[in-house]
Amino acid sequence: MKNQEPITPPTPDMQGNFRPTPPPPPFNPVMPPKKQRDPLGTKILLIAVISAVLMIPSLIISSLVSDREYTLNSTVGDISDSWSGRQVISGPIITIPYDSISKKNNGGLVRLLPDRLDIDADIKSQELHRGIYEAVVYNSDVTAEGNFSFEPLRKLGIPMSAYRFSEAYVTIGIGDLRGVEEISPFAIGAKSYELEGTNNSKVYSDYDVDDEIEVRRYRNEHSPGTGCMQANISITPDDSTSIPFKVTMKLRGSGSFGVTPIGHRNKIEIEGTCKSPSFKGMFLPSERKVEDGEFEASWTLNSTNRDYPQAFIGSRAADIAKSAVSVSLLIPVDRYQKTDRAVKYAIVVILLTFIAILFAEVMLRHPINLLQYLLVGLALILFYSLLLSLSEHLSFGLSYLIASIMTIGLITAYMRGVLKSARTAYAIGALLFIIYGFIFVLLSLETFALLTGSIGLFLALAAVMYATLKLRIENR
Repeated sequence: MKNQEPITPPTPDMQGNFRPTPPPPPFNPVMPPKKQRDPLGTKILLIAVISAVLMIPSLIISSLVSDREYTLNSTVGDISDSWSGRQVISGPIITIPYDSISKKNNGGLVRLLPDRLDIDADIKSQELHRGIYEAVVYNSDVTAEGNFSFEPLRKLGIPMSAYRFSEAYVTIGIGDLRGVEEISPFAIGAKSYELEGTNNSKVYSDYDVDDEIEVRRYRNEHSPGTGCMQANISITPDDSTSIPFKVTMKLRGSGSFGVTPIGHRNKIEIEGTCKSPSFKGMFLPSERKVEDGEFEASWTLNSTNRDYPQAFIGSRAADIAKSAVSVSLLIPVDRYQKTDRAVKYAIVVILLTFIAILFAEVMLRHPINLLQYLLVGLALILFYSLLLSLSEHLSFGLSYLIASIMTIGLITAYMRGVLKSARTAYAIGALLFIIYGFIFVLLSLETFALLTGSIGLFLALAAVMYATLKLRIENR
């Protein structure tokens, strides 16, 4: 048959016996060697996966920070509501009814604002605690005096005979009536009138609908529970230039204290005790002084600084409320904001630490399994939980230092046991010390935080790129 190999005849052995020839070995073609996988590349991929997985607990901690901040704000709100809310003094304002002066004008109400308004407030703050949270409350002594001029009434074009001055009433807006401890009779001219509290619906019943909605929206955001003190008065205008007035009050409040500059000429002076007051409102103080836990602030304003006149028909309540000046007495609580900002750098800390450990693994030719990488990553994430819990009892700087030392010490000791090299472990600890120190600097900066962080990340990337060049030479 064709294509068959020739049969080799059997050959005798040394004894002369014939044995069959063994069959030829089976055909085994030479296979090309299998392509070896890159163990370093695979490990880098798995380390990246671990880093991504570690973002889950970091998001949980970030959510915990938000929950603790919400609890703080809720507790502070509860304490403030139990004491008294924000106080904003707006007044006195005289409301004068007038009769019909034409077929198109059936009469109404005219608001008359003071010609001169001087307000002097002395605020004594204190801290109330509930658990680990605290709120600033205060007691204040307020004096308001000045005078009213009838000249703005004449400029409205309504005859003076149409005004019903005997039916006039005065109102003084107060942020929260629950905080009124004492209030003197309202003295105007040679007479004094007892003031009584009234709700908003009565005071603003004659406002335009749109304006009333705006007033309530503003007050719900800035001064919930706003009310007014009101008294019926009887005034008699004459040729004199003005009628003087004066009223004093003792108020309790929390959060902030404000005044609306409704006078044609205003002199507002607020002084008190607070470690870190914040001046807000449409106008900043003309003069201010803050030292040794006390502050003084003064505003000198006139009617040209606002957009409502000294006498008007109807309501300008929203415009008056927006012109308020105030001092905030809140405790600056930035531990939650700083902790939340620190959590945002978690991925950077994890990646830089893993890269350093990977370099150590390759240089020392000492394999580190993925479980050990995961444990190191969990230690880095636990840092933020330690920071959050410590900062609720200590200052943020001290809390950051303690949490950093605990985390760096744990990882350094663990790496020394894993790598069997104290020198390499200390180098990794030094790198973590630099990283945490740099992040603390970023948290302390405000204006240049983004610029400093970008430059720092650029230098870190450059250092890693240079280290990988040396690593490539080692592996040749």
